[in-house]
Amino acid sequence: MRIARIAGAGLLIAAAIAAMVQGQPMDTGGNRPVMLSGSEQKTDPCTLGRIVNPDESAPYSETPLLVYPGDSTDLAPDYMLWTGNPVWLCDASDNMVGIVYTDVYLDPDLDCEVSSPVAEDRPYHGPCRWGWVVADTVEVVAG
Repeated sequence: MRIARIAGAGLLIAAAIAAMVQGQPMDTGGNRPVMLSGSEQKTDPCTLGRIVNPDESAPYSETPLLVYPGDSTDLAPDYMLWTGNPVWLCDASDNMVGIVYTDVYLDPDLDCEVSSPVAEDRPYHGPCRWGWVVADTVEVVAG
């Protein structure tokens, strides 16, 4: 019986911690959401781009590009992309670019819902992944 109470208390503590973490703003601990810019001219908030190797002598890299949860390489990366992966370029800060992207292996045709104008500035919340990459690792393809 005592084990059941301890286990029950542990579950309550875990649920409380999970609720606190979920309630934290996206921009805590260095994280910074990718912003979609609203436009009076009705322009799309993002531009189609792709991942490139900044070393022009080697067009394809076997080293993955790291994606960060904020606009700093001091943060722990949370995803990797490869040369040629398509991305949407949506935000910028110093030498970093805020991108939106799909997992090209799991769901390459997912509509990220960034190719139509938005009424006002807002953080991107999905359905695709988002993050920040070093600016010289992306290039504009269209838009």
